[in-house]
Amino acid sequence: HPYTPLALAASLLLTVFAFGSLGAVGAAVLAAVFLAAAGGVLGYTARPALALGIATWVLLLVLHGLFGVAAGPLHFSPPGLRRALVLGGRLTAILVAFLTVLAVVSPARLVDAMTDRGVPFAKMYLLVSTLTLVPRLRVRAAQILEAQQCRGLRLGGSPLARVAALGPLVLPLVLGALAEVDEQVLALDARGAGRPGRRTALDPPGDSALQCTVRWVALLLAAAAFAAKFAGHAL
Repeated sequence: HPYTPLALAASLLLTVFAFGSLGAVGAAVLAAVFLAAAGGVLGYTARPALALGIATWVLLLVLHGLFGVAAGPLHFSPPGLRRALVLGGRLTAILVAFLTVLAVVSPARLVDAMTDRGVPFAKMYLLVSTLTLVPRLRVRAAQILEAQQCRGLRLGGSPLARVAALGPLVLPLVLGALAEVDEQVLALDARGAGRPGRRTALDPPGDSALQCTVRWVALLLAAAAFAAKFAGHAL
């Protein structure tokens, strides 16, 4: 059921902010990796997670590790290094969980599931558009890049030339995204998307008591982690 990976990723995202120790944050990272492996998308999520997380990891290590207050500038600070590892672990867990949801959850099946549960169309459209935004922009950017290269656009050369080449790529991407939004609004209005009343899902995804139990347990664990944090029991 599409709600199961969403609930697991949401609970992991909430729980990781309640963790303050290296062991707990490391367990959250392992849980995110296990979630990706269970969905069969570990190879898909590992590469973009590393690409997005390495720069932030380096920045955190430099800011908190080298310029830590406890050891002075340009000296490794053990408390600063620990804080950098905790923040980097949180970021890694969130990235892996989010990318896993993007790879596992089918937007069409999610629409059927939300329609079957009576979710208002505005909320449903907002969530599904968010999940499909990055893949759609990647496809459109690749098409624009190929078209501009066919017209003689060169991406190499000096840094100034590369910056100048961003204009023919970014401008069509932004204008195309705005035009796509306008087309979607007209299409949804023509299909009566704004009409009140409960909609009927023709093929809702099946659910089970086990998946429902897993979702509630995950959310309860996130609530328990925050309760322990506010009660003064560091995790």
